[in-house]
Order: sequence, then structure tokens, then C-alpha cells
Amino acid sequence: MTDQLLQSLPVSTLVLGACGGAGATTTTLGLTNTAAARGGAVVAVDATPAGGDVAERGADAVLSVSGFEQLVAAGPVADDVFDGYCSRTSVGTRILNRIGNQTASEREFHTLTGSLRARGVSAVHDLGHRLRAAYLAPLLATPSPIVLVVPCRADAFNRLRSALQSIGDTLGEPGLARTVVTVSNQDATGWQVDIDLLREYLGGQVWGIETIPYDEHLGMGIVIDHSKLAPDTRAAYERVSAAASAIAEGRPERV
Repeated sequence: MTDQLLQSLPVSTLVLGACGGAGATTTTLGLTNTAAARGGAVVAVDATPAGGDVAERGADAVLSVSGFEQLVAAGPVADDVFDGYCSRTSVGTRILNRIGNQTASEREFHTLTGSLRARGVSAVHDLGHRLRAAYLAPLLATPSPIVLVVPCRADAFNRLRSALQSIGDTLGEPGLARTVVTVSNQDATGWQVDIDLLREYLGGQVWGIETIPYDEHLGMGIVIDHSKLAPDTRAAYERVSAAASAIAEGRPERV
């Protein structure tokens, strides 16, 4: 493993799906579990409007009955209290899930961002497939790396263009320049689209392109156990993690 792959995640990483079911949640968990397995302090944050299933998919150690809304309402809390609001994976990722009793607000994310920075932890935010919601303003105010996940299907690649346009319209060329398109293969029969053609098409528009192979454990739809992922899958999350770190540090795409 190279030194580059061992670098920690940036303070904030945004994971966006090009469409529903793209794999944004599993990618969020893959990135956070990769960092936690290396000893990093990292939180997976449910940043969808009314709550997603990041805790249900990933909390193979502790599933908390509380979450994001209760934490931000509590104000400043001690570290052990903070941990009590979090679900947890077996490799040490903390998960802040929305319990879904209210729609996300900008104030909540201002509060959470300050709390995470004060603790010196990295956060990977699962945005689902919506970028333009007003409550995301605190997350979009800083030049965070964007991981845009697209499933490896021709119809999904058609939706990729509108997702890239959304990033461009919201954040301009600088937003596209810090985006790594991540192709997630969800078909056991193999890759359905020529990735090299996608690289040629997107060349110069985004920071780079990474791929995540099909993984039987992810395809089962059960709670994810990071240790049960195939070595190639874990290596893919290492590459995406390294890309996020490189983007945050202003380094050019690897050749």
C-alpha cells in the first residue's frame, strides 16, 4: 500500500448519487470504514432531506435510537454524549443518522459542522441524489471533495450528465474540478459500460474517475460488514479515499 493511500480523509467529503439507487450510501460507508480501519476519527452523516438508511445499512455494531436531530438540538456536548447519539460500525465508524421526524435545515448543518470541527473528526456526508437543497449551504460553502456515484448502466450514464450539470450550476467549474466520478458496478455478470469511453468523454471536466467492482456482500442488501468485502472492493474504496485527499490538498489527478 502506498503512502498516498494511507493519507486520511479530508475534514469533509460529499457523496452524491447521479440517481436514486446509485450506491451513494454504500460508498459513504466504504469511505468511512476504510478511514476508521486505519485508525481515523470519522463520522458518516446522513445528509438526505428526511432521512436515509445509512445506519440501517452500516451499523453492524451499535444501532442508536437517537441521531442527528437530537444531537444538534442538545447543543455542545461531551465526547461520550456525542458518541451516544451515534450508531457505530464494527471497525469504529460513527454514524449520525436522521430519524426522519423533520426535514433537514441549514441551521442543523451549521451546528453539526462546528461540532465536528471542534472534535477534529472527518465527516463523509451522504447527500442522496440532491445537491441544490438550501439546507446543504453550510456543506457547500467550503471546497470539499465531491464523490459522484453512478451505477454502471447505460441509462444511469445518461443521468450522469444532469448530475454534472447540477454541480456546475451550483458550484461552477471549481465544483466540477473537485469531483471524482465513481462508477459502481451492481451487476454480477460484469461491467456493462466501457469505462474507457467514459474517461474519454469526461476528460478535463472532472478531477478523475474511479471504479468500484461488484461485491457479493454489498449485493445481498444486508447490514454491511467491512471485513466481509472482497479485497478488490476494499482497494477501490482506498483509491476513492486517496482521490478525496488529493482533491482537498489541490493535487492533480494521478497519472
